[in-house]
Amino acid sequence: MKESATVLKKGLPIISILGRPNVGKSTLFNRISGKRKAIVEDTPGVTRDRNYCECEYNGIKFILCDTGGLEILSKDEITLKIQRQIERTLEESSVIIYLFDVNEGLLPEDEEGIKMIRRVNKPIFYVVNKVDSEKKMEHLSDFYRLGIDTIYPISALHGKNLAEFLDSLTRMVQLIAPQIKEKEEEEPLRIAIIGRPNTGKSSIVNALIGDERVIVSEVPGTTRDAIDTEILYNGRKIMIIDTAGIRKKSKLNTEVEVKSVASALKTIERSQVVNLIVDAQEGMGHQEASLAHTVLKYGKGLVIVINKWDLVEGKVNEEEYSRLLKIRIPHTNFCPILFVSALHKRNMKEIIEADIQVENELGKRIETSKLNKDLKEILEEREPPSPQGNRIKIYYGTQVGTFPPSFVFFSNFPELIPYHYKRYLENSLRKKYTFLGSPIRIKFRKKK
Repeated sequence: MKESATVLKKGLPIISILGRPNVGKSTLFNRISGKRKAIVEDTPGVTRDRNYCECEYNGIKFILCDTGGLEILSKDEITLKIQRQIERTLEESSVIIYLFDVNEGLLPEDEEGIKMIRRVNKPIFYVVNKVDSEKKMEHLSDFYRLGIDTIYPISALHGKNLAEFLDSLTRMVQLIAPQIKEKEEEEPLRIAIIGRPNTGKSSIVNALIGDERVIVSEVPGTTRDAIDTEILYNGRKIMIIDTAGIRKKSKLNTEVEVKSVASALKTIERSQVVNLIVDAQEGMGHQEASLAHTVLKYGKGLVIVINKWDLVEGKVNEEEYSRLLKIRIPHTNFCPILFVSALHKRNMKEIIEADIQVENELGKRIETSKLNKDLKEILEEREPPSPQGNRIKIYYGTQVGTFPPSFVFFSNFPELIPYHYKRYLENSLRKKYTFLGSPIRIKFRKKK
């Protein structure tokens, strides 16, 4: 009970895995938690005490609890102690997973266990384990005798169908347990302001915060260190970080300038969204292209801000300027471009709104079922090439992370997928889901 009190203190919802001995509860626990914390053994009754682990999936945090085997019909002393532990688990749980074994089918012990669990009136997910072939799918009908609407067939050992099940599970957790989510102080959105010297970075910061917090000078290189300023925008905490102007290495004349550039690069690392400030008169040069590449390589969101637009307005329009910019740095085609004037405080509001929108894109999650439905359309539109006479197949994919959105696709020959087809997949994902201003990470693995 001591460990139970500890996890409850965190205020996270508890999801408990229940079922008869040796149906694979600990294997499922280890698979979801990603840790070899629970002992997995073919001998029934190995797990006697409750085993807890803090987990996160789809951005939802929860406590996962592994339990001893449920043996309703047995009356020996150890079994009764395990039953009392399970009764306590039912009291503290927000959601319950009841695990069956497809090889053994529905047994009387299962029916009695379900009766006991249903009395606590909590959401129950009925999961049939060890379904590792299409033939075993035929045996699922037996379990519907319990009056179950939805059954989740999985293989905990091989991870089959686990992503779809976890999507449904975390949606339920979010619906029924928002009041017991872990309460943390909201982290501010960290926005870095970068660019070459004298592009108006400090003027933009001052316009955004409405205060002369940063020294503004026509002499390039005034800002030496990263300066953090926190503001509140429509209830959202924003941390704005001004940086020293970043020059080419060949133009770094002093040790202070070298340290300033190092500080600016560290600022990119600790930010979530980066605003690349470009002087409208100077235009986009090699240095800006290099900075944009660095931002995206670090997995950060990128917004391109064209400052001093008032000095060129009328000579060129925004559409033409954007077209030429995208030709010069095509690797940023998915990034928003804003035209502002810090001097006249014009379009300053649009900068923050674009940053918040890009933050949302960085944290966007695509459900596995939707991803694979869209993947089928993408593959039908253009099949992978077949180099060296090997027909490449991409079977399915799943999103494995955010900030930036990261995907893994499973293939028979992942090492043979050419770069141009990877770009096709990335562009297709952007057409489906946008990911405005956000880089995407795509990896390929061999299907086992």
